[in-house]
Amino acid sequence: MDITKLCEVLRATLQPNQREQAEEQLSEVHKIIGFVPTLLQVIMSDQLDIPVRQAGVIYMKNMVCQFWEEREPLTPGDPVPFNIHEQDRQTVRDNIIEAVIQAPDPIRVQLAVCISQMVKHDYPGRWPGIAEKVAMFLQSDQHDTWMGALICLYQLVKNFEYKKPEERGTLNAAMVVILPLIHQRCVQLLPDQSEPSVALQKQILKCFFALIQVKGLNRLLHD
Repeated sequence: MDITKLCEVLRATLQPNQREQAEEQLSEVHKIIGFVPTLLQVIMSDQLDIPVRQAGVIYMKNMVCQFWEEREPLTPGDPVPFNIHEQDRQTVRDNIIEAVIQAPDPIRVQLAVCISQMVKHDYPGRWPGIAEKVAMFLQSDQHDTWMGALICLYQLVKNFEYKKPEERGTLNAAMVVILPLIHQRCVQLLPDQSEPSVALQKQILKCFFALIQVKGLNRLLHD
């Protein structure tokens, strides 16, 4: 399904008299290799109406939650359960942080759920570069990259909330680099009490609080 056709089908899901047929069309094509990356293209396009992009991101979120993890048949001989093809998963990994950075808030919320699921199943093994990319965007002089990067960072940290201390080595190593960056940004933002600045400061504090909460919880569990 090309991007134009996919946009038409997503737009149809917003019309009560066309929704059922459109959802059937999506059900028929969602297993095709290339579908999810095309969906992400729709979500990232600022040339499209927000409702169409929202329909796309909700569908993508549901797919990531259901089909990102590789699953084995419940019993020998059963068909292998469907999961998003690794080729598509890699394309999404390569582009989703940029999608979060570019997206308006209603779409960011859904993409954050995708990030959380992806980190849960892929970090660090299949997605070791997420922390490095977050750090790169936090180092940028373009302020409009910071919020999206911090939202991704928050999802990364939250995924370690119930991990044992010995399972947190990759996160700790990443935070050695990232913590000085977010401290630097917070100091830089403090004199500016505008709404965007305060929102960034709040997101930085959420990331820091999640990190120390994780450490505190692990300490309680293992004392």
